[in-house]
Amino acid sequence: MSRLYPGVDASRLTEMVQNTGVLKGANCEPIDIANAALYLASDDAKYVSGHNLMVDGGFTSFKTFNFPAHAPDSVQ
Repeated sequence: MSRLYPGVDASRLTEMVQNTGVLKGANCEPIDIANAALYLASDDAKYVSGHNLMVDGGFTSFKTFNFPAHAPDSVQ
């Protein structure tokens, strides 16, 4: 993202990525990815095979990017 939006601060880039999810009020955090990996490695997932566990806030269901234009001055 920093290559697409040079000069845009990290917190704004994080906000842009988090806004791709469709679960309002919920943002993906590193612990969410870690918990998904732990689940797949646990005994609770003993019967799970051949599954793509999507941890993306519903993005793959709707696939909408609402990113601003690629110019740094267009990202406020």
